[in-house]
Amino acid sequence: MENNAETKAKVGKLLTNNATIKVANGSAVTLICNEAAMFTFVKAGNYQLKQFGDSCKVSSSSVSANYVKYVWASMTKSTGTPGSNRKAYMNTVGAVSRSINNVWIDPRLDTVNYTSGDFPLSWKSYTDAKEFEVFLYNKNDISTPFYSVFITKMKIPISDLVVANKIKTGNSYYWTAAIKGEENEEMKVLNYVSKEDFDKMLAKLKNSASFEAPAEQAYRLGFMLEDAHYLSEAYQQYSKAASLDTGNVLYRSTLMSFKKDYEIK
Repeated sequence: MENNAETKAKVGKLLTNNATIKVANGSAVTLICNEAAMFTFVKAGNYQLKQFGDSCKVSSSSVSANYVKYVWASMTKSTGTPGSNRKAYMNTVGAVSRSINNVWIDPRLDTVNYTSGDFPLSWKSYTDAKEFEVFLYNKNDISTPFYSVFITKMKIPISDLVVANKIKTGNSYYWTAAIKGEENEEMKVLNYVSKEDFDKMLAKLKNSASFEAPAEQAYRLGFMLEDAHYLSEAYQQYSKAASLDTGNVLYRSTLMSFKKDYEIK
């Protein structure tokens, strides 16, 4: 209800402070205010928005303020490809590369937390090199790699390292890639997180919102996991969101953008 006129709610509609929300039995409405706070009405009734100013305050227990800002921007701005600007709302974007060599590793891969799934460590080359070498170092000894392998592609699935028993759960490593016969001093972090520790963190993320449809939850978890450098797990959640709501352009475009960013075919 707004200006004495009743209209059906639409996703993305901007409402004034004088609007009244009418929630039917079995329904729920989630609102975003101040581009940073999110709250939900889950009980049937009429709600005058001007009475819920306190709900617009961001608290430590609220859904990630960065995610809320991203959703707000996705709903209200028409510029850019949906899903491609998500990284602008994340805290962890990586450091600028300082090394001078013929291999470039995206700063988004500065730290990768991994528990399971098929996700690649990737890089780009400034030359037409046909063969590369991937190096693995123990966290406490970066002087000599404990493992290296030659490959012809500019990526290596983390699952290959797991299958080869080169990384162990609960440990942290450094890795880098170089053209065969060359070196690369720019090292990145790979944390192999146990399923138990990951499940605890995921449970906290799931409980940080009062109401979400399954696709909405999967999409939010994908965003927050990507922000926390759990890239393989974020990919799984983005894929889940896109499959649960096949008509959602934002979910589909985000999945495509994510796959392009991280060299997933």
